[in-house]
Amino acid sequence: MSIEAQANIFVPGISDRVCRVLAAGFGATTLMWLWSYLAILVQGLGLGDVLFGMAVLSLLGGGMVAGRSDASLDSKRAPLAGVLRGLATGLVAAAINLLVLASLLRSELGGGAMWIIGTLAGCVIAGGLGGLFGALMPAWRTGGNWRSIFCWVATGLTFFMIITGGVVTGFEAGLAVPDWPNSYGHNMLLYPLSEMVADPSSGIFYEHAHRLTGMFVGFTALVLCLVLWLGDDRFGVGVLGTAILLVVILQGVLGGLRVTGVLTFSQDAADLAPNTALAISHGMLAQLVLAAMAATAAITSTRWRRGQVCIGEGNLSTDRSMVWILLICLIIQLGLGAAYRHISTEIGTRAPGATHALLGHLAMAVVVIVLGVLVGLRGSSMVGRDVVFRWLGRGLLIMLGLQILLGFAAVAVVLMRPEVGTTVDVPVLEVLVTSSHQANGALLLAVTALLCVWYQRAAPGEEQ
Repeated sequence: MSIEAQANIFVPGISDRVCRVLAAGFGATTLMWLWSYLAILVQGLGLGDVLFGMAVLSLLGGGMVAGRSDASLDSKRAPLAGVLRGLATGLVAAAINLLVLASLLRSELGGGAMWIIGTLAGCVIAGGLGGLFGALMPAWRTGGNWRSIFCWVATGLTFFMIITGGVVTGFEAGLAVPDWPNSYGHNMLLYPLSEMVADPSSGIFYEHAHRLTGMFVGFTALVLCLVLWLGDDRFGVGVLGTAILLVVILQGVLGGLRVTGVLTFSQDAADLAPNTALAISHGMLAQLVLAAMAATAAITSTRWRRGQVCIGEGNLSTDRSMVWILLICLIIQLGLGAAYRHISTEIGTRAPGATHALLGHLAMAVVVIVLGVLVGLRGSSMVGRDVVFRWLGRGLLIMLGLQILLGFAAVAVVLMRPEVGTTVDVPVLEVLVTSSHQANGALLLAVTALLCVWYQRAAPGEEQ
């Protein structure tokens, strides 16, 4: 059997076309949520309509990706098949968007059910139009590995969730919605959208949007688990998908218990005990999920299935040891950073406990920088290394440089912010800088995890 054939052995429980529709549908919906989130953040600045327009174009783009034909399709049936896949993509997006649209049932506007039906129909029609446009485009030169692409879509969505969580922490809005799993007594999915966006200064939009995005990630993790079990012949890959799903569920529970402290539907402050330790664990697990999803995307890729990759010069044992040590240090650094953000929110940025956490974070940053530069240089510069190591090594070096700049900027904006007693007015600039620092740190962890799994796939002196 050829290498190419071995690279595409999959259990016939789920077709490549189904994976393509899932990847296109979930990817388009992720972009729709991103543009809509930004549109609400900048409402009143004249950009909202443009950003909502981008959301619609994202769905058209998803339909085009799903509808575009490849060599395996009969050209005479390509337009019809493309439209059908586009319609299926729109249907996937419509189903996911129910996580938000269900709230229209409690809307102050009349005809909430009709709004929902009309919006869902619009999703399906937009997907179908995109599928038609895609079918009329030139065919793909080679078919993509849509299982791996779906893993990357899940990774991107998780990164978006981390960003929304960073915004919640940045604006100190983690307790803006006091109850869980409900939201102000409403079922989380039925919390009125009008109340969610009514007062941006209340923090409700940031917190509830993060909760909905977390539910989106949970649904995606469930579908990803099924795709890995049904679409890959390796038992370990299915186990990995199950592990990711379980950790995502745990991460969601920790996020809810962070707010209430106990399992209760009460909104009464006397019954609640917000837990900072759970908030720290919640933030850390999200970034570990991101790293795990990125690693899964690598393991399911065609390049991985083709066989071992070459590291050229250097000692494989040294490379593996260094990158694993870097990964462990980054996880420790992640914990210290999360501890500082949450502790400083609770007791103030200048309190002794917050200062100690910040000093520990800065000290570990030195270790991470030194190790990261060494790992990045070895991956990107040694002769004969597979291109995957060169790209990941360069990416690691670039992200390290950006993280240093963002780290200095984050310390500056946080310490310059005046505090009056327990009253804090968090500037938008501070949220942008600190959330960017957190998000880039998550990418650093993901890139390091990718290096770890690829070095496990490597063999010294192996030809590409």
